[in-house]
Amino acid sequence: MEILLRAFLVSSLFFEIGLAFVVKPHHQATRETAPLFAKKKKGKKSKDKKKGGFEWAASFTQQPFEATQKRDLVSAALASFKGRSGKSLSPELDGAADIPKAIWNSPEVACMVVSQSEEGNDQPVVEYANIAALETVGLKKNEFEQLFSTKPKELQTADDIKPAVDAIQLDLPPAMKGDKKFERGYKKKMLRQEEPGDVTIVDAYRWDVEKSTFEGGKFVTESIGVGYAWGEWLIGEHLVCSPGGVMNEIEEELGDLKKRIADQGTLIRDLKENEGLGNKDPQVVEAVAELLRLKSLDED
Repeated sequence: MEILLRAFLVSSLFFEIGLAFVVKPHHQATRETAPLFAKKKKGKKSKDKKKGGFEWAASFTQQPFEATQKRDLVSAALASFKGRSGKSLSPELDGAADIPKAIWNSPEVACMVVSQSEEGNDQPVVEYANIAALETVGLKKNEFEQLFSTKPKELQTADDIKPAVDAIQLDLPPAMKGDKKFERGYKKKMLRQEEPGDVTIVDAYRWDVEKSTFEGGKFVTESIGVGYAWGEWLIGEHLVCSPGGVMNEIEEELGDLKKRIADQGTLIRDLKENEGLGNKDPQVVEAVAELLRLKSLDED
């Protein structure tokens, strides 16, 4: 009996062990394998397209001494001055390897070239101004685009021309009238402003800027603007300035009032007879006002 009981227990134990090793049915699983190389997400394409050659050229800004047209213009201006006066505008230009760059950086002479507008009025279009000339009207050397553009005219847009028309209004005759082609000792209130005061160039040169071209088998000379050069200017009536930030206060010296009155009368006649201006032109009105002021001092 005991032997039968032991046999039953052993068989029961092997039955349970066998159940433990029974392989359960294998259900087919859904494969969710990650791809070896994930697809790149398509990014948004930049809206900024590469500029074409013409568009790129139109957006590129050159320095005045680098732009070909400005180099040609200032070279013509300096050659015209030397041809009229018999000397260079400044001694530093003699022997200079790069004359346009030398006049641009001149520490002594302010130089500007203006031309007549396409409308044909007396409003000057500034074609060129060096650092000293920019300083005269209150601009820094990197602000020249507020006065003129270095881009070729065929690439200029309304935005290039707008600053010169709207921001700074200069009063410089854009043409030499009559037979006069060269003048020294010129004085002109070139910029009118309340603060810090009107800007007047004094003891200046002005001359007809000419350019020669070969047409029809011969050289033809044409006027392309008026050049102006000065070493000093007035802000208001008593502040004398020169290139490099030099400023000196002066007190008015009456001197020989009779002579000053006579000289002022000569200036007025010159404006009317040689410049062709009338009594209502600003230059004549200003000159007459100065004449009356001098006469009032003489009476005192």
